[in-house]
Amino acid sequence: MTSFATLAKNYGAKNMADDTRPIGATSGGDISGLILGHLSTPAARNAAETETISRAYDKHVFRARRKKRGTEWLTDDYIRQVHADMFGNIWEWGGQYRQTRLNIGVEPHLIREQIKLLTGDFLSWNEANSTMPVVEIAARLQHRLTQIHPFLNGNGRQARLMTDIFLYSRHYAIPQWPQIQLMSQGNQVREHYIRAMKNADEGDFAGLIKFIEECLKEPN
Repeated sequence: MTSFATLAKNYGAKNMADDTRPIGATSGGDISGLILGHLSTPAARNAAETETISRAYDKHVFRARRKKRGTEWLTDDYIRQVHADMFGNIWEWGGQYRQTRLNIGVEPHLIREQIKLLTGDFLSWNEANSTMPVVEIAARLQHRLTQIHPFLNGNGRQARLMTDIFLYSRHYAIPQWPQIQLMSQGNQVREHYIRAMKNADEGDFAGLIKFIEECLKEPN
């Protein structure tokens, strides 16, 4: 089977397109909460988001100090701040936990509780004497953030940026998340990703770990 790294050749990017989000995620066609009204087309909004997300990467990855292992850097405030830096100049919901029910994610009133549980678990996974492999921690972090789905939109992209921040802090390369909307085999990649996330729902992280490992490889 063609590897994710090979499929992603010439399409590597900091952000996997939201086409890879699990079925039922929020639609990119909803413009409620749009701050910049002149962004009247999806192409204009995508371009603006690409720019602000790039700035968020510069701030939180490339110009930031690496997060120290065993420190409590993954917090409720930090998760919301990263999302705000990615989307807050364009959307009112940037950095704000959603107040509405979606057909994916936990109930709105449970978001803060689930984020608190995640940050506690992550601290345990990433403590100095933890034996959990780095890529497994990355997989668990990405899965839990996506599963909680704390924001109205941008959850997949934010979860991947948080994964990148963690991997960079552990001196790993930044994954080359495939832009599947540009790929002839994009549906195949999406199906693998969704299957891996669903298996992770049941406690089987092998597929998601493999996916991230392939994204960490340099394409041939």
